[in-house]
Amino acid sequence: MPNNKFRVVIPKNADEFLILINNVIAKEESLAPNGTLSLPELQRLKDLYTVANKANAEKKELERKAEERTRDRDNAFGRAKGQGVDTPDTCEFFVTQLRDLVLARNKTNPKVLGEWGFDVDDSPRAGDEVVPPVA
Repeated sequence: MPNNKFRVVIPKNADEFLILINNVIAKEESLAPNGTLSLPELQRLKDLYTVANKANAEKKELERKAEERTRDRDNAFGRAKGQGVDTPDTCEFFVTQLRDLVLARNKTNPKVLGEWGFDVDDSPRAGDEVVPPVA
């Protein structure tokens, strides 16, 4: 008894779907004018393929540029692999240097860092034992 259960896979991956669409167009053109799609439908599919293919190529280029710009940003921040607060000539270096210098000059008032935009949280950390004030 033959197995009548089958499935026809339409790719979810954009590149693979574009290949399938291109194959469909080629087959329909080879069958013209006796193809399955009418000539207006085939033309519309071709137009849509052109839009999708161009958009897909632009998307890939933008992703490549985004990765490149992310690397540039992370290098400037000093947060790229191998960098840290001690990496000279980075944002992390200068910001932590400023923080340390301002704290050194204001040991009794760390909240002064708020004037530079720092968030100074003096609330007890979770799990820290709260020592009641001596009366």
